Amino acid sequence: MEILENYSLKNHNTFGIDAKADYYVSIRNEDEIEELINTEVFSKNKFFILGGGSNILFAEAFKGLIIDINIRGIRIIESHDDYVIVEVGAGEFWNDFVTLCLNNKFYGLENLALIPGKVGAAPVQNIGAYGIEQKDFFYSLSGLNIESKFFVTLNNDDCIFNYRNSIFKNELKNKFIISYVRYKLSKTEIINLSYKELSQEIIKFNIEQPDARIIYDTVKRLRTNKLPDYRLMGNAGSFFKNPIISEDKFSKLKNIYPEIKGFTQPGKKVKISAGWLIEQCEWKGKRIGDSGVSEKHALILVNYGNANGREILELSMQIKQTVMEKFDLELENEVLIIQ
Repeated sequence: MEILENYSLKNHNTFGIDAKADYYVSIRNEDEIEELINTEVFSKNKFFILGGGSNILFAEAFKGLIIDINIRGIRIIESHDDYVIVEVGAGEFWNDFVTLCLNNKFYGLENLALIPGKVGAAPVQNIGAYGIEQKDFFYSLSGLNIESKFFVTLNNDDCIFNYRNSIFKNELKNKFIISYVRYKLSKTEIINLSYKELSQEIIKFNIEQPDARIIYDTVKRLRTNKLPDYRLMGNAGSFFKNPIISEDKFSKLKNIYPEIKGFTQPGKKVKISAGWLIEQCEWKGKRIGDSGVSEKHALILVNYGNANGREILELSMQIKQTVMEKFDLELENEVLIIQ
């Protein structure tokens, strides 16, 4: 384990922001986690645990320690007639894991294909797309509790998963380092077409009985068509969460904007599209210097090449202000701002 100083994070975030960190360390196993937390650099600096850098924005240089989790390995720990439990290192890339599971006929994660980032970040963010969330197949995870200095295992209930949320963003924020994650996957194909855009795409191609491979390929095609490739144009996917509002609030908006669409949620709530709100405020495709809003999707903020984190953050704040003025709705960031 080597702790590096004044380290550029340009290649460690999908926005491609050239922010510097005072210290940087790559962790390859659980022994190195224990070694790290006993160092002076760890004890005397604030720290941030880096996944794939796909859901963050470095608004400025990071005055502290970046911990890059690179624990690898995928193995079956239980196999039964109808399901399998797969353990995966937190440093494995999520889409590689999804692809491997499908190729081995372990089903359930196909709707989450092509999501960037590493497996260790999936439960933190409770990633979701096209009708499912990772919590639907999550079994347990292991990691080090920084306060107790013990490795512990947390199950699904322990993690308190919610929409793009978990215990790791709340009670255990900056108190836990995930090392391994386990998923319970089916040996029988699970076809989930509850998400309208996905089902419509299947219908468009006249596929009467889609299988898991078709779902996987369709999700990849939809994501590729909708989202710019961060390797060509820096971005972090959806910058804002889709607002969840009361039925009463939605009815009032519907009276003013008949074209607005809502998706019923538990507790008499309605989820609406943040992308649609932003597009109505005429931000889609708008560019300010080297920061801008994607021409493909209004929910995606992009770095055209040389934008810094502060410029992208200021753009996001302008968007939030105009949405508030037009719709009386406050957009919440899905991307984590590091500053």
